[in-house]
Amino acid sequence: MANLDIKIREAELEDLELIVDFISQKSEFDGSKNQLRATADKLQQTLFCQPPLVRVLLAEVAGKAVGFALFNSSYSSLLTQPCLWLDDLFVQAPMRGMGVGTALLKYLAKIAESTNCGRIEWTVNTGNAPGIAFYEKQGARILENIRVCRIDGSAIAQLANK
Repeated sequence: MANLDIKIREAELEDLELIVDFISQKSEFDGSKNQLRATADKLQQTLFCQPPLVRVLLAEVAGKAVGFALFNSSYSSLLTQPCLWLDDLFVQAPMRGMGVGTALLKYLAKIAESTNCGRIEWTVNTGNAPGIAFYEKQGARILENIRVCRIDGSAIAQLANK
């Protein structure tokens, strides 16, 4: 892993086109380009409304955005706690394996920890072996029966404080 200076920041209004481009790249990676309906206008309505329905983190290296995480709040009745749902995590191919994805997840874990979230959940394509290995390395359990990734309990604090 390279020793990069990775900066994570919350998206701003001027990032809308960049985020839509990342969503497009992610849909191509997932093989779901034909399902892409994202536009800057639609994203603005959900990302910058009050309260925001979704949040976006951008990962930057040398001032250039190289990855993003799109997430929202959820809730677990079993835990009776708020949770975070990670809808998208994407790092551009040349930057994979350099700590960018880890930095995004760590930042997300800090948000979860500071807001008393009981878990972070997301899905992963069963054919994405590198993605599955990456998530497991971060402390996620792959739930075989429903294919949801989960970081919960002490694993949130552990990741947030790595």
